[in-house]
Amino acid sequence: MQSFNIKIGGSAGEGIKSSGLILARAFTRMGYSVFGYSEYPSLIRGGHNTYQLNVGIEEVFSQVKELDILIALNQETITLHQDELTTDSLVLYNPDHFELPKGKLKGKYLPIAFTKLAEESGGKAIMANIVSLASALALLELPIESLKQAIAKEFADKPKEITALNHSAAKAGEKYILENCKKFIRPVLRPKTKKKQMLLTGNEAAALGAIAGGLQFYSSYPMTPATSIIHYLAGKAKQTGIFVKHVEDEISAVNMAIGASYAGVRSMASTSGGGLCLMAEGLGLAGISETPLVVIDSMRPGPGGGMPTWSGQGDLKFAINISNDESPRIVLAPGDGQECFDLAKLALELAEKYQTLVIILLDKHLSEGDFCVPPFPSMHQNKRYGFVSKLNGKADASFKRYTLTKDGISLRPKLGQSGGVHVNNSYEHDEFGFATEDGDMRVKMADKRMKKMKLFEKEIMPQQIFGNKKAKKGIISFGSNKGPILEAMKNMPDVKFMHLNFVWPFPTAQVKKFTDSVDEIYCLECNATGQLASLIKENVGITPKKVLKYDGRPFYPGEIKIRIHE
Repeated sequence: MQSFNIKIGGSAGEGIKSSGLILARAFTRMGYSVFGYSEYPSLIRGGHNTYQLNVGIEEVFSQVKELDILIALNQETITLHQDELTTDSLVLYNPDHFELPKGKLKGKYLPIAFTKLAEESGGKAIMANIVSLASALALLELPIESLKQAIAKEFADKPKEITALNHSAAKAGEKYILENCKKFIRPVLRPKTKKKQMLLTGNEAAALGAIAGGLQFYSSYPMTPATSIIHYLAGKAKQTGIFVKHVEDEISAVNMAIGASYAGVRSMASTSGGGLCLMAEGLGLAGISETPLVVIDSMRPGPGGGMPTWSGQGDLKFAINISNDESPRIVLAPGDGQECFDLAKLALELAEKYQTLVIILLDKHLSEGDFCVPPFPSMHQNKRYGFVSKLNGKADASFKRYTLTKDGISLRPKLGQSGGVHVNNSYEHDEFGFATEDGDMRVKMADKRMKKMKLFEKEIMPQQIFGNKKAKKGIISFGSNKGPILEAMKNMPDVKFMHLNFVWPFPTAQVKKFTDSVDEIYCLECNATGQLASLIKENVGITPKKVLKYDGRPFYPGEIKIRIHE
């Protein structure tokens, strides 16, 4: 097999995610390409948890539905995932913990006493998961050495005997398969070389991109699925010199970030859709005061509290229009771990360069998915933009912070700079920042701000196009749908795909060129109304066929193929 798929399922508290990550890191160390996908309910305790791995010697892009191996740590896992099993799927379960469900079951069932094997090897019952991971590797005829290395790293801060006992448990799982389940062993192809790569989530990649982009201040109130960004940055704060603030709510988060940016540092805040609602007034302040700001919105199904631990893409138009009236902004939508890094870095530069708001749209699938990426560059030099270097005149002289310029960008003084006195508030203002209700000045200032949209258009990077250039069926999508579509296209030679990661200002010319090259155009997105499709209609003048999914789950490659070809 060139690729294979493994899922671990069980109850919350059984270490499903950590076990899956250990196995993912083991495969990464062997040189495989890996994508990891987790599901869990929004409960304080309990509920069904899963972690799924798609592993291949060639690049893999997303989770797939059909499983080669299912590790079932409880009976519910077998019951709930029957539709993902084939007649050849291997199901590993512990017969000492539960009986198989009654009725006809798909797959081949291997009873393995995970807990007993862990205890007989000198370990504890909690190490049964390690036995199951080693059993899965043995069934693929893969050595457990990389698993042992991943275990050592996972427990590096624990006493050495913990690592040794887990290694013994892994050896017990491997030995059991080799001695008792030889007929079920299915050798897989091994990578010829071990490429340098990292395994990290979209949130971690975005955090690293922000660090690379010169982030100096970060504020956030925890909100799934954006929460791990603040966790990651807090762990790097001392090393990087970034001020990381866990605030009391999203209103404080956005206003603190605006204040820090006004003081002259590169600032970012993050949240999910419900928190973005609370930030709306603050984003209006950033807009009228022309204060650079980056906000990450990791989308989830809504409205209201919605489904906190599931995925959706319903905030697209909200991000484009958030806050009262109109103000310029850039909206970016990365599609994988590499783009999370690149676009977070770019966002901080663009925000400062144009003194504007930049919103980065992630979602749960992207934020918490585990991606294999090559090592990011370690050295970064960040050019600063828009600060006046020297001011002549008296120390308390007034400064035209909002000078009416040709391109709409005015220089700004650093906080406390001699001769840089001006007013900065949320009211319409004149060139010095003084509040005004003069109609002519209002029009001049509104025009000044909106001039930047033309500049933003020059920053739109070439949007990627994948697949057969001559294909007459085309797909357009954005964000995390990139992975499932690319995975589906491995079996769709008659289709090409345009991935949008710069969604506002809308890349009209590029989209029109793509749509003109095909006879059928499909728009895939995870919302109920087809928000991207309506943007295409508004800006390009065509109506694509909508392929929508809004059950909180990401697209699976198989269903994309069916829905495009049906």
